[in-house]
Amino acid sequence: MKKLLLFWVMFGVLISMSSSVLAVNQGLNVTIGEDIHLLINPDTVDFGTRVPGTGYSALNGPITFDATGSNVDVTVTVSAVTGFPFDSATLLLDGDSTPVGKSWLLVCETPLTVCTYDVASTVPTLDIPTGASQGNHVGTITYTVTGPSP
Repeated sequence: MKKLLLFWVMFGVLISMSSSVLAVNQGLNVTIGEDIHLLINPDTVDFGTRVPGTGYSALNGPITFDATGSNVDVTVTVSAVTGFPFDSATLLLDGDSTPVGKSWLLVCETPLTVCTYDVASTVPTLDIPTGASQGNHVGTITYTVTGPSP
């Protein structure tokens, strides 16, 4: 009986010694897609009440472009200006009387972790032609926003 008990004790010790801890590595993978966020301020550029003349600055300018939250380089391009008197080469951006086609590149700094951006800006001025009708006039600047080319 003692031999049988000794056998079971030895068998238990052998089994406990033969079990070992096993470490296994598992790989991780993710593909993060392009994500563009753009904040353009102010929402409406206000030139106030003016009489016909040139070089009127916006009361709430400059226009700023902030790509914070994006993860790629961002290009902002003026694709259209509509509404009188803004659409007839009278809206100037940084002194340029042809704002359509004007663009700003917001570069992703530190692209391997989290992008940071410098805020871009442009100073809008307005020329109002002689004989322009009185009253409130509204217009729109349309921007095309793109990421890097594939």
